[in-house]
Amino acid sequence: MYNIAYFCSLFATIMGISSAFSCTLIRCRRPVSTAYISNKKLCMSSTSTTSSSSGTNTISSDNNELYQERSEILRANSKLSLAPMMEYTDRHFRHLVRLVSDRTLLYTEMVAANAIAHEREAAVSSSSSSSLLDGASAEELSFDPSYLLRFLGQGHNAEGASVLQLGGSDPDQLFLASKTVYEFNQLAQMHQQQSSSNNNNAPIFCDYTALNLNCGCPSPKVAGKGSFGAALMQDATLVQQLTSSMYHGSQGSIPITVKCRIGTDEGYQFTRDQYNARSDEDEYQSLKQFIETVASEGIVTDFQVHARIAVLGKNYSPADNRKVPPLWYYQVRRLAEEFPELNISLNGGVETLSGVKRELDECTNLDGIMVGRGWMSNPWAFAMSDELLYTDGQQLADSTRPKNRMEVLQAYGQHADYEEERWDPVKIRRFITKAASQLFSGEPNAKRYRISLDEIAGLPKKLMKEDPKLMESQPPLSELILDAATKHLSEEVLYRTPKESYEKILYDEEQAEKRLLFVATGGSDAKQAEEKQSFIQEWQQTRKEDEMKESELNSM
Repeated sequence: MYNIAYFCSLFATIMGISSAFSCTLIRCRRPVSTAYISNKKLCMSSTSTTSSSSGTNTISSDNNELYQERSEILRANSKLSLAPMMEYTDRHFRHLVRLVSDRTLLYTEMVAANAIAHEREAAVSSSSSSSLLDGASAEELSFDPSYLLRFLGQGHNAEGASVLQLGGSDPDQLFLASKTVYEFNQLAQMHQQQSSSNNNNAPIFCDYTALNLNCGCPSPKVAGKGSFGAALMQDATLVQQLTSSMYHGSQGSIPITVKCRIGTDEGYQFTRDQYNARSDEDEYQSLKQFIETVASEGIVTDFQVHARIAVLGKNYSPADNRKVPPLWYYQVRRLAEEFPELNISLNGGVETLSGVKRELDECTNLDGIMVGRGWMSNPWAFAMSDELLYTDGQQLADSTRPKNRMEVLQAYGQHADYEEERWDPVKIRRFITKAASQLFSGEPNAKRYRISLDEIAGLPKKLMKEDPKLMESQPPLSELILDAATKHLSEEVLYRTPKESYEKILYDEEQAEKRLLFVATGGSDAKQAEEKQSFIQEWQQTRKEDEMKESELNSM
C-alpha cells in the first residue's frame, strides 16, 4: 500500500494546476436556449442517471453542486485567460502569472488523453481494481500515483481559476482521463478533511475549474498523425461524443469547454487568393453548424475560438498557422451576438492589455479574450488586468498580489526553493528560471538579466560534473534570482508599480502608432511635416534619456 501523505506531498509538486475558488454570480444577458436549459435541469436535479460509451453513471447532488460552483467561477474569471502553450504554460509559469493577476483564467499545457488512460490502466491493474478509489483511505493508497502525476500533478500553492486541457479523439480514452481527474480530486478531498481535523495545511490537488477539449491545435503531429486538435473540427458529431464522455467521466462535476478555430481548409487547397475569394457567409455557417452541434446536448456552453482557420492540407508549422491565415474577428463577434446563451472568448492576435480591453469594449457580447504570446513575452504588461477588466470589486480590495516586480521575484523565489528541495536541480532549474526570464521585457539591461538567469540555470549541471559537494555550498535559487535582478536592473524598474508600468506601456504604444503613421503618410503638406518633425525630436530625446540610463547602469 502507498502512504497518502507521501502521495499528497508528491502530488503537490508535479506539473499541473490547483485552484482557490472565489465565487460570484453568473451574469445572463438574455433568455437562454433550450439546449442550455436542458443542461441546467440536469445539473439542478438531486440525482441524474446518464449514459456514455463507457457505461452508465449516476450524477450525485454533491457533484451537481460542484458543477454549479465551478461554472460560476469559470464565468466570473473569463475576461482574460492565459492560452494553453506547449512547453510554456507549465506550473512554474502559471505560478508567476498568478502572482501578477488574481483573476486571469489559467490553462495548462495540452495533456494527451491516451497517456493518462495508459498510466491509469497500469495503476488499477497493480491494485486489481477498476477504480483508483477502491481500497483508498485518508492514510494510504492501493496504487503508486507517481506516473499519473506526471500529467495531472499540481503546484503546492493555489493557482485560482484554472483549466486542464486534454487532447484526443477516442471517447473511451477521454472518459478515462476525465474519470482519473475526478478520482484524484476525491482522494485529495479525503486527505484535506483529515488534515483539516488535524489543523494542517493540506495541499490542493485536481480541483480544476474546468476541462477543455483541444479542437484548435494545427500541428501536424496532433492534427495529422494524431487525428485530433484542429482536425476534430471536421467532425462536429465526434466532438459532441468526446465532450459527453468527458462530462460523464468526471461524474458531471466539472464543466467541459472547447477551444477551436473558425474552421479548416477542408474541401479546397489553401492559398491567400482562394481563401479571400471564398464566401464569408459560407465560412461562418460552417462554424455556426459546428458550434450548434457541439452545444446541442447542453454539456458544452463555453467556447474559446481562435479567429483563424487551421490549414491542415499543407505541411504548415504551428507558427505558419499563427501568421499565414488572416484573422477574421468579425466571425467570432457574430457568434457571440447570435449565441448569447453561450460563453464565447476570442483568441488570436491580441497581445496587449489595451488590446484586450479594446476588444471587450467594442463587442460587449464577447465573454473574454484569450492571450498567449503576449503573456509569454511580457507577463508584467498584464499586471493591471484585474483593475481594468473587472468592475465588481471582487478580491481587489483584499488582494495580496505583489506591488512591484521586486515583490514578484521574492514571492516566486519561495516557489523556486520549494521546487528545488523536492526535485533534482540539474533537471528542473532551467524550467524554473525560464518562467521568470521575460518579467523585465523591454527594460534597460533586461537582456543581461536573462543571460544571468541562463547561467544560473546551467550551474547545477556544471557543478555536479566538477564536484557534487560544490552544490551544497551554493546559495538558494531564490537568492541567485534576486541577485541577478538587483545587479542588472535599476531600482526604478524593480519597484515600479503596475499602474506606473501600464502608463509607460500606453505611452510606448502611442509612440509606436505615431511611427507607423509617420511611415504611412510620407509627408505631403507643411502641417504634417511640422508634426512629424516634432515627433522625431520627441523620439530622439526619449532615446537619449534611455541611453543615458543604460549607460549609468552599466557603470555601476
